[in-house]
Amino acid sequence: MTDYVEQGEIYFFYRPKVNVEKVESLDDVQRLHVVLAPENGSRVRLFLVGKKRLPEIIKSKPKSTAREWMMNDLTGQPQEIGKALAPLEYATKTRGEQEQGEAIPAGEGRYVIFEREGSSRLAYRLTSPGKPGKAQRELGILPEGSYIISVRNPAIDVPGFPHSKPNFPKRLEEKFADKRWIDIDDPTLLDYEKAQLVLIGAHDDLGEEGIEITGTAHLFKTLGLNEREWPTEALEGGTLAEPQMQAETLAPKRDRTKGGERGGKAARKTASAAGIAQALRGMEFPCDSKALLEQAKANDAPREIVEVLGEFPDRKFETMADVQKTVGEVR
Repeated sequence: MTDYVEQGEIYFFYRPKVNVEKVESLDDVQRLHVVLAPENGSRVRLFLVGKKRLPEIIKSKPKSTAREWMMNDLTGQPQEIGKALAPLEYATKTRGEQEQGEAIPAGEGRYVIFEREGSSRLAYRLTSPGKPGKAQRELGILPEGSYIISVRNPAIDVPGFPHSKPNFPKRLEEKFADKRWIDIDDPTLLDYEKAQLVLIGAHDDLGEEGIEITGTAHLFKTLGLNEREWPTEALEGGTLAEPQMQAETLAPKRDRTKGGERGGKAARKTASAAGIAQALRGMEFPCDSKALLEQAKANDAPREIVEVLGEFPDRKFETMADVQKTVGEVR
């Protein structure tokens, strides 16, 4: 019998890019979110997946696409996570009113985290949609799958991973010692915002893991969402759906998509064009993402901007326009 570290419900959501009217491929997607709702737990975790899709599961020689990072974006009460997935409407100084559509459900199911062959694994089985379609193919969501999963030591830089760091308590920090990665023997490692994980594709058949996942998921009920208000085409038939809900005029607390809310001083305190430019004043280009983050901190940039820059990929930036473009990709 397999000993489970944790089990519960798993949901997949994709957030279309700002002002996108037709979602036709991954190019129209801003973010992919994975939500883990532990069984008998009062707190739910909202994760952000790098490159907007789950890693591939490749039987032959492993490729870079078989590995991807995932970061805790928010941990909170179920309804708080539901609100974070709602649509937003906000104002920017340079582009006027902007609308960020709701995160669209693209899958729900059950998951388990367990130990096998000296590594921790995350495995899931979809209950909806019954037959995955284009939406799931674009996002790398399989009917069932398992991944080797490890937690990154925040004290050690890893190329290609965000620079943001979680505020682990001492008892969890001590688990890492001098290791770059550790297994998940304690599920509270996943509860801290900015905690980063690596996912490596393992199996697309849970029989190969020797486990069976049963039960159903209740996405809308668990997150306190009104099913009649949300687009369900991707969840029910695998079709890429567009946002359809009316955006709220005020962005939820701590949601970085709010950009430059009212222009002027407010804009300079947020991750708008004006805010980024102010935070990076004196920056010399070309530079890398680490230099951008250090410059923002040296300029006493607001926490919101530092967090956004902390999610930048590890590469070279040639101009401020290059930086602004990347803000739109990670936000």
